[in-house]
Amino acid sequence: MIGCKDTSCVKDTLNGLLNKYGVGKNVTEIVLENINELAIYRNNKIFVNLLKYDEIANEVSGESEIVSAFLLLSSLYSLVGIKRMEEIIKNEYGRESPIYKLYEILFK
Repeated sequence: MIGCKDTSCVKDTLNGLLNKYGVGKNVTEIVLENINELAIYRNNKIFVNLLKYDEIANEVSGESEIVSAFLLLSSLYSLVGIKRMEEIIKNEYGRESPIYKLYEILFK
């Protein structure tokens, strides 16, 4: 997947991707919160829907790689939208990668 097991690693991976693809934003923190949206970007922070996060984490029995992939996908979605997110995930990880398959499950 993405090689992350915590939000700090996800944040660093996300910022690396944003820089690589010329997205002029920087994320300082990923926060779980009760919000209506899947994820929103505000004041250099990504706020991820706590209920959706819990649902994913419970479904995969807390498997950190899948949970981290969900956080990365949610964050990218809030920053660049679905079309650009797909382009980035496809270019970085490939169509056959587990993270791309998770993208297809969640967003298609």
